[in-house]
Amino acid sequence: MIIVGILGFVAILVLIVLGVPIGLSLAVIGVGGLAIVSSLTAAMAQSTIILSAEGANFLLLSLPFYILMGNLIHHTGIASNLYRSASMWLSWLPGGLAIASVFACAGFGAVSGSSTATARTMGAIVIPEMKRNGYGMRLATGVISASGTLGILIPPSIILVFYGLMTETSIGSLFVAGIIPGLCIALIFSVIVFGIAVLNPSEAGDRKMYQAPSWSDRIRALGHIVPVLAIFGVILGGLYFGIFTPTEASAFGVVAVLIYGALARKLSLSAIRDALADSAVTTAMLFLIIVGGHLFTRFLAQTGLMGAMLDYLVSLNLGYAEFIIAITIFYLLLGCVLDLFGMLILTVPILFPLVTALGIDPVWFGIYIVVIAEVALVTPPIGVNVYVIQSVARDVPLGTIFRGCMPFVVGMLAFVALLAIYPEIALYLVKDN
Repeated sequence: MIIVGILGFVAILVLIVLGVPIGLSLAVIGVGGLAIVSSLTAAMAQSTIILSAEGANFLLLSLPFYILMGNLIHHTGIASNLYRSASMWLSWLPGGLAIASVFACAGFGAVSGSSTATARTMGAIVIPEMKRNGYGMRLATGVISASGTLGILIPPSIILVFYGLMTETSIGSLFVAGIIPGLCIALIFSVIVFGIAVLNPSEAGDRKMYQAPSWSDRIRALGHIVPVLAIFGVILGGLYFGIFTPTEASAFGVVAVLIYGALARKLSLSAIRDALADSAVTTAMLFLIIVGGHLFTRFLAQTGLMGAMLDYLVSLNLGYAEFIIAITIFYLLLGCVLDLFGMLILTVPILFPLVTALGIDPVWFGIYIVVIAEVALVTPPIGVNVYVIQSVARDVPLGTIFRGCMPFVVGMLAFVALLAIYPEIALYLVKDN
């Protein structure tokens, strides 16, 4: 039976490499595998049970709301306002426009929850601006590709919701835990940009083109941050103080964006219709991944492969440090062939029991996985964010963008080490709560 499980695992990887959607791959192999190890009737029964159970999962309601919130925000003009405000305060620094883009991405990520949406939206605004100011495209595209990853760490984060649903970990705690790591990575990226600008001024634009804005303009620009702080405050404040659940918070977030869009006259009926349509497609895709993941996991469990892999990992008698190093390397390699959801679906069911056995906090492990996933978003050959940015900056070769990402990859890996040594970075606010 274990051989059947191994063949199923290999088949999943082959299908993904061939370009078959991860959700469909998981569902097909899961149902087919269950039919082989038991019977077709049992496989159909399992499919019905999982579809019914996940469809009735109250927490799962938060996913379409957070996705809708991000899509609505894309149409509100918040992204350009954030960048304008950040650039007025930071553009005097060496590499100031690039540093401003880091914090603008962090702010947009705080209300969108998606890395690709953050990269796509901010890239279209920031890259032409940096090009006009003489910035090298390696730095410009690299910093936006990397900073876009903040969208999956700074709450609300769709990937954290996904992890919380898989492991039954508090989504509210995961959101709160992502705040400090997200800000730390933003600061690390800013320091890296500053260092590049000092060591290689030609990459950081022509300082002679810089015109300092007046203090009155800077003060007025702070008003652009208010909508983001308000939406972020509604969601995180309500969760932190226990006013509402993560699912309720997602609905309140959508209402907050709609109110802002109506007051600012930035949301037309056609924009709302487009946001609803995009959200429906994305939600259906994620639901298929969730259902397919459960089917595939049950198939692996029935073959005995999951138990055998867990027993093998336990037999290695790895300590905390060895375990973190081993799975960091494992995830970096896996990120070369899988997307974020595929990585979670295929690994968390196997690794999570070992994580709890080692006494590792599940909230910390969720943040750790997201940071590692951020690295996968900007490294070849998958590098989803890099391809998103390349679609915005079509005249920039992919190799140039990947090279521009490398200093930020080093920064993220350094933060992974800090996170492993000092788990309090992620858990401080959670414990305080």
